[in-house]
Amino acid sequence: MTVRSRAQGAPPPPERTVYRVVYAVRGEAGVRRAEVEVVPGYSQEGDIPRILAARLTGRPADAARITVLDLRGP
Repeated sequence: MTVRSRAQGAPPPPERTVYRVVYAVRGEAGVRRAEVEVVPGYSQEGDIPRILAARLTGRPADAARITVLDLRGP
């Protein structure tokens, strides 16, 4: 097995942007807070409800249950 290091030309890891999210889940009282990392080329701000739904239910398709109330980025 060969392990490549950055010194040998491996690309650096993609920059990550962390968002602080306040959101509500349909059918549940109250709000929740979470931190969500967005990696360029893999996800974007519009994917945050799907990411949160996947964390809650294991199904990104449940994103319709998530209402983002506040989104704070860098």
